[in-house]
Amino acid sequence: MASAGSGLSAAVVLGDNASELDTDVLSVDGDTRCLSAERAAEETARLMQRYRKKEQLVFKKVDSTLRGNVGSELAAVLRAQRGFHRQSGQLVAVLAPAFPATGRSTSHGSQLLDGRPLEQTEIWRRAGRPGSSHIPGILLAAGMRSILLELDVVRSSDGGLRKALLALAEDTDVLVCDAETDQDLRAIADAAAALGRGTVWAGSAGLAYQVARAAGLAGTTPSFPQRPFASGPALFVMGSASSVSREQVKVLTSSCDAIAIKILPSDLLAGAQSRRWREHESAFLKALETGRDVVAWLGTDDEGNLELTKGRQLSSALAQMVAPYAGEFGALVATGGETARSVLQAWGVTALRLIRELEPGVPFAVTENWSRQLPVLTKAGDFGTPQTLLNCWQSLRGLDRVSAATLHLGKEL
Repeated sequence: MASAGSGLSAAVVLGDNASELDTDVLSVDGDTRCLSAERAAEETARLMQRYRKKEQLVFKKVDSTLRGNVGSELAAVLRAQRGFHRQSGQLVAVLAPAFPATGRSTSHGSQLLDGRPLEQTEIWRRAGRPGSSHIPGILLAAGMRSILLELDVVRSSDGGLRKALLALAEDTDVLVCDAETDQDLRAIADAAAALGRGTVWAGSAGLAYQVARAAGLAGTTPSFPQRPFASGPALFVMGSASSVSREQVKVLTSSCDAIAIKILPSDLLAGAQSRRWREHESAFLKALETGRDVVAWLGTDDEGNLELTKGRQLSSALAQMVAPYAGEFGALVATGGETARSVLQAWGVTALRLIRELEPGVPFAVTENWSRQLPVLTKAGDFGTPQTLLNCWQSLRGLDRVSAATLHLGKEL
């Protein structure tokens, strides 16, 4: 989304299921978070071979809360990049995973959320993630050498950061950078541009916002279809177990006339032949008859516990439940990365064209090469304010009369 905001056309493909797209920036969703470190590295290397072109700038997206296989996947990307540029000398990765707009920062090499180490947060407890958020340690476990540049270096004057990066790059794999503000990330991007085009950039959206400008990338004015968006009510699929998402659902459903369908984990795990599943199917059909927007959200069982260890299974089941309604809704809003991907795959969507950003971490996209031009808004479960879903709902009103080209020109939203 950062690239689209810089005047570059941008698209997302799910794995390697999509045909070649005409775009300045291509983002590949490898769906590797739940794989073992070894399998994630293999899949990452395969996708690098599938999509890599010699003159491309490579940005390895990293979850801002370090979930998934951060070390093994970055190692796979760096190995592939060094293989593509055998004559270019020592290539390194520059890693800055901070995303200040959403409360993620990096201090003394550790990743923080709202000032707290990740290992003390709900996100890591919910994911069952062990260990420490100290980034050099995570990289060392993946067999990578790293050097940490702390804030005093990042904020140094007279080109101190640039000089440090150039000197340290000679004898390491990853240059890890502290950052607490967007200004810090801007300084990192500006200084790291001196390392050359073969450098692997790695971080969250916070760094991505800065890279296109620092690297001197420029694209033509993106071309978007002029045909109107798909018509029909909006479907909100809330598959995240985070307290942030639950509060957002509460604000949304109390502020508009959308029909809320609470779905328990036990309902999903019981399967499509169960009584409760059929009851939910009936609720969807009745909601569609009214023409109102629908909010399908993952609740808690009677004992108050979500089946957190079965998150991927729940996302797949939730997608299966809404799969029959791909042609009935005029927009999709999905919370939780696995949930969004599962629903899109269940609907046969293989690519999205990014249009603009509604708020930090909430991209507005449309389906690419699909049967209809469907608006799609996605967000991580822990992103946003209590009003974020309500903002999504408000932005979607009346879009059946508006084209993607109109939105990009800023005449709506």
